[in-house]
Amino acid sequence: MPALPDSSATDPLHSPEFQAGLLALQQNDREAAIAAFTWAAGRFPMYGPVHANIGTLAGQLGHSALAMRCFQRAIAVDPGHAEVWSNFSSQLRRTDREDAAVMALKRALSLEPKHANALCNLGAILFDAGQTARAEACFRQALALAPNHHEAAKNLGFALLRRGDLRIGFSWYEHRYAAAPLPAPVFDPPVPRWRGGTLKGLSLLAVAEQGEGDTIQFVRYAKLVERGGGTLTITCSHALKRLMARADGVRHMVATGDPMPRVDAWAPLLSLPHLLGTDHGSIPGGVPYLHPAPEDAAAWRTQLSGVAGLKVGLVWAGNPAFGGDRHRSPRFAAVAPLLALPGLHMVLLQVGDGRRDLAGHALPPTVTDLGGRIRDFADTAAIMAGLDLVITSCTAPAHLAGALGRPVWIMLPFAPDWRWMEGRADSPWYPTARLFRQPTPGDWTSVVAAISAELQAVVAGRRLLEGLA
Repeated sequence: MPALPDSSATDPLHSPEFQAGLLALQQNDREAAIAAFTWAAGRFPMYGPVHANIGTLAGQLGHSALAMRCFQRAIAVDPGHAEVWSNFSSQLRRTDREDAAVMALKRALSLEPKHANALCNLGAILFDAGQTARAEACFRQALALAPNHHEAAKNLGFALLRRGDLRIGFSWYEHRYAAAPLPAPVFDPPVPRWRGGTLKGLSLLAVAEQGEGDTIQFVRYAKLVERGGGTLTITCSHALKRLMARADGVRHMVATGDPMPRVDAWAPLLSLPHLLGTDHGSIPGGVPYLHPAPEDAAAWRTQLSGVAGLKVGLVWAGNPAFGGDRHRSPRFAAVAPLLALPGLHMVLLQVGDGRRDLAGHALPPTVTDLGGRIRDFADTAAIMAGLDLVITSCTAPAHLAGALGRPVWIMLPFAPDWRWMEGRADSPWYPTARLFRQPTPGDWTSVVAAISAELQAVVAGRRLLEGLA
């Protein structure tokens, strides 16, 4: 019987180099995958997808110039692959070239109208542009073609949550673990993941899975666990540990490096809204559910006791590692006009990367900069307790002020995060919050002007601040 032809010699997909690249991807070793795909590209230079694979990985690692060269090579030698054009769109989005990304996706869909990945990617661009209904339609089309497309399912959850359909939205959002698996906590002996059901007598660990603002927002569910007869332990960053020790309903805190406690089950923190049946009418919106230490609040209040005027905390930037930070953070130059308003004393609460914005700026005597003295969120909470108002971008201090029941005005981009919903000036998550939205993308000038007018009305006594006494 004659030997079968060796497909590895002629078929790029079955070559040992390409297969080594796939194996490296399974092991989450992107550098090794790039090396293997580069060898494959040397053997099969006219096979576009192998160049595109290198481009995708290079883009994920921040090597934008290399990524663009690889995609351009892929398209030049083999322009007929819809998947290549779809992946190219993702790289174009990383470099803020949304219009070019849409054109790449249109090319992908012209080649393959039922390409689920391209539809999902197009929906993501529309969602980021604030076109929620059109984005939802794309995600649903993708799911109709590929029912197990977890990225489209997760993104559909975001779209539904943004328009306020919380019960169904949180259900779809559960696909995030399948779209991007996260490691489960390690217990000895192992304990199961909680999928819902009775809480009576249950010791539950809630695993914080995303940013610190998410932890602050969703730790409110500890009270619901407690009311159901269970006890809740929460994982958190070291920066949140002192604050979480005073959260309503939290039994214990586990920070990185702490020993894992004995519990009956665990669940991702952001799965609790789904598991506990949250809809628009059952958001646990009671505030405050976080509390500063009274002695810390008194100490910070004493330091500000000699200042005159309305005491206003100010934050203008979030964590730059967050992909959308450039859209949500107005930066100091945009908010600086607020410092010149009469009748105010501004208290700068900015920490982290945003403090670089202060370089070269001489602050007037009506400004106190406390950001450099803040050690953790417990300090920020104690300072906020002595302020009349907090003005902040969409970042963790916005959630903190809301969770403390302090009056907080939140500056939002044109297409904000799902939790602020659409067209609202208030938030069902935070009764003391007011939302100031960009009227057009990138327009922080109008946001700051609206806040300035409202501040002047408060100082003049024409408007009251809404918060807890």
